[in-house]
Amino acid sequence: MDRSFNVEWFNVSYRSIVLALLVGGGVLGGGGGWWLYTGHVAPRREASAALTRADGRLAEAAKRLDDERVDELVTNARAALDSAREQFGARDYDGALVTAIRSENFSLRALSLAEDAQGEAHAVQIEDVDGDVRLKLAGEFSWKAAERGMVLHIGDQLKTSSRGKAKLLYFDGTESVIESGSLLEIRDLYEDPVTKVRRVQEKLNRGELQASTRKRNVGGSYHEVETETAALRAEDAGKFRVVFDEQRRSSVVDVFDGRVEISTASRKDTVAAGERMEARRDGSLSPRESLPGTPRLQAPADQRVFVSEDPARQSLTLSWEAVPGATRYRLMIADRPLFAAPLYDASRDGVHAVVEGIASGSYHWRVAAVSPDGVEGPFSEVRAFRVSSERIRDRADRDPPRLEVTEFVAVGQMVVINGETEPGAMLWIDDNKVELFGDGSFNAVVRLRREGKNEVVLVAQDNAGNETTVRRTAFVEIY
Repeated sequence: MDRSFNVEWFNVSYRSIVLALLVGGGVLGGGGGWWLYTGHVAPRREASAALTRADGRLAEAAKRLDDERVDELVTNARAALDSAREQFGARDYDGALVTAIRSENFSLRALSLAEDAQGEAHAVQIEDVDGDVRLKLAGEFSWKAAERGMVLHIGDQLKTSSRGKAKLLYFDGTESVIESGSLLEIRDLYEDPVTKVRRVQEKLNRGELQASTRKRNVGGSYHEVETETAALRAEDAGKFRVVFDEQRRSSVVDVFDGRVEISTASRKDTVAAGERMEARRDGSLSPRESLPGTPRLQAPADQRVFVSEDPARQSLTLSWEAVPGATRYRLMIADRPLFAAPLYDASRDGVHAVVEGIASGSYHWRVAAVSPDGVEGPFSEVRAFRVSSERIRDRADRDPPRLEVTEFVAVGQMVVINGETEPGAMLWIDDNKVELFGDGSFNAVVRLRREGKNEVVLVAQDNAGNETTVRRTAFVEIY
């Protein structure tokens, strides 16, 4: 499996081009390209819009004067805005654009600091980074490497390479995964000190993100993802995916759980779980499409360890349940949980895959169903497994762990299971990992999956890779 990757940036905005031309100095005075940026309607319109945004942000920031840091930023924002207006009046639209952006960034930084005395309470933390991910702070023009644990505020931007991903944790509890080749901006992070209404907005300038929102704290709170053509708002717990196609100027939202309100300049609608809708560049909304279901992974169980004297000859089978209506499945295997640089990413017709010649190490895998029309549904849970070429603790340990079931009681469609195994071992019940107490005891409640006879399988594995399997039978009777 090829582990190499190339870093590629796709985000080249008008703003970036203008900055490059200004920094280059002689380029703007060099003749051929000058007419593209001066004396035409587009630059004037861009500069005018930037002035309007900067003015609005400054008005917000001026109301929240909090300490010397905020006051200084507001002063800088006001001075930059005045300069931008002078440049606009002199028909220097490129200069006005850049200076207005600088003013807006000063105001955004002031707003962020004013949210909390420490500037951290209403913020976003980078929870994980995989591959090449870059960060640009509000009020700055340079990009730097993003790292796990960094805190983002209003106006900060995050950019992922073609083989990079990032996971963000917002103060409202939302987790957002920024997919490869994306550009995201933090637009608003606010909690009303009296009503406790939370307002969180992120702007997806290109690419894809997946958001998992939490149950709202009070009525009126929301988490919103904005694109150039639409705003996607979740007001309660849910999970959805947003894709913005920069060339087509279209936004697609796939809702996996909960409900999302989608609005454009001319239309508004609600997308429910299991549905997809597209916001087109003209403001219209497409008819709803149904998404395929989520595959249920079968084997191997999560965090299983495969011990072999020669892993190159080791093979294992990944399997999942069929999804009604799906014609294909997308299987991804990676050595990192965000799958930024997958070792395997391909479409398959069946519901299993045999993996051979695996190097020692830890791996993650997931599966998504694909409809006959090529619509991809939500990915399954992520499972992990480990391949080891040697005994982890004691090569002489060949004894399987003790596994005893002390209580097995079926109640309706549920079964209560209590028991004991070797301390430090791992335990799975029907391929779902069960946490053990320090002495190796456990208790679990398992939902039976079908009417009639159900076989419940318990597997314990010690640190040397030895396993013990216990099978029990339970019945479900529907009256």
